[in-house]
Amino acid sequence: MNLNQLLHDHQRAKLNAQRAPSREDCETYSDIIGHSAMLIADWRRAKGLSNIGWPQDERLKDGCRP
Repeated sequence: MNLNQLLHDHQRAKLNAQRAPSREDCETYSDIIGHSAMLIADWRRAKGLSNIGWPQDERLKDGCRP
């Protein structure tokens, strides 16, 4: 997967989490956010690039609606 696809998946999951109809859906998107960030970090590390300023594990802790 290329970096553009990884970034797209990460941003889309963030938007979907904000509009999730249920807490369960929000938590699922939150997991996707974290997974996408991990894949981006892995991709950058494999290319010998720094992760400074790039997505980290940003799973929503309490950001999902009750």
